[in-house]
Amino acid sequence: MISLRFSAVGWSALTVTAITFSCASSWAVKLDTVAIGNVGNSPDSATGYGGVSYAYRIGKFEVTVGQYTEFLNAVAQTDTYSLYNPSMATNLRIAGIARNGAAGSYSYSVIGSANKPITYVSWGDAARFSNWLDNGQPVGAQGPSTTETGAYTLNGATSNSALIAVSRSAEARWFITSENEWYKAAYHQPAALGGDSDDYWDYPTRTNSEPYSDQPPGIGAPTPSNTANFYATDGLANGYNDGHAVTGTTSSNSSQNYLSNVGAYTFAASPYGTFDQGGNVYEWNEAVIDGAYRGVRGGSYANLAEKLLSSERFNSRTSPAEESSSVGFRVAFVPEPGAAVLGLFASALFCSCCRRNARRPQTLGVSAPPSFQSRR
Repeated sequence: MISLRFSAVGWSALTVTAITFSCASSWAVKLDTVAIGNVGNSPDSATGYGGVSYAYRIGKFEVTVGQYTEFLNAVAQTDTYSLYNPSMATNLRIAGIARNGAAGSYSYSVIGSANKPITYVSWGDAARFSNWLDNGQPVGAQGPSTTETGAYTLNGATSNSALIAVSRSAEARWFITSENEWYKAAYHQPAALGGDSDDYWDYPTRTNSEPYSDQPPGIGAPTPSNTANFYATDGLANGYNDGHAVTGTTSSNSSQNYLSNVGAYTFAASPYGTFDQGGNVYEWNEAVIDGAYRGVRGGSYANLAEKLLSSERFNSRTSPAEESSSVGFRVAFVPEPGAAVLGLFASALFCSCCRRNARRPQTLGVSAPPSFQSRR
């Protein structure tokens, strides 16, 4: 079954707002994505990033604890490439995921809310999750048909040098975003369609004004559409910018979870309709920086507003094998080739799904730098 829903708003006169299709197989993980149009846009003149010459879709939300738990249960009964980090359970500031059993029969379960973003994932973990999606969410040991090939040819890569050498396959359908793909989805809005005069905003909340730190959904702030989960304090008893966004206090508690559910700031979408590209957690991208690092962008619950800026890149990098309580990721998607017209676009998705007997998602539409802690 395929259905299309259209809207006359957006970056073009006719926009597909949702595509729904189904196959015989059921999917464990369903990902909401939003369309990124305005193909061939120019990069941001201030930074040089954001230009993308093709249409794609990007995760509306960061990959969640619940989605990553499904991934682990599918491929990590024997966790060959350490996709699970014990800090996912023991660090209560972000928990998380619990692991039970012994190697060969591991099982995983959600601690707290399944809708918080996953953290303590390396760039390699994010690439393996992407491969799993690209391969149709198979169940089995970590290997060529599950995690090691697909969008990225990993073949056991776990070291920094090996992960730096990895690149996206031309045939990839699900993948970690490039820096330009991520940047465009966060900050780009043509001036003719209500954007800033240079087509790019400074923050991913459709504004050049510093956001407010407030408890979600942000209605305690002067502008709910410009709120996010980050650290800010103005020393005033005004109900916002009062420390950690989730608690509204400057004190820290080792048993307090400081993440917010993805999309919890319901009024604060980016121009294209993504959420949390500023704050909550940093997000991996594909950029290779100085030959030794992979890019991260967006800032986190532990950072000041400056880390949410489009211009913030110098500290937005880390070694690809590193893991942190403040770094997660989101994925992006492109349809099968031959999708120039909408009918062929839907058909290509359907045929690919049935050809692979894959479980494609049923709905497509929809302070100081962080301290990076390595498990390797």
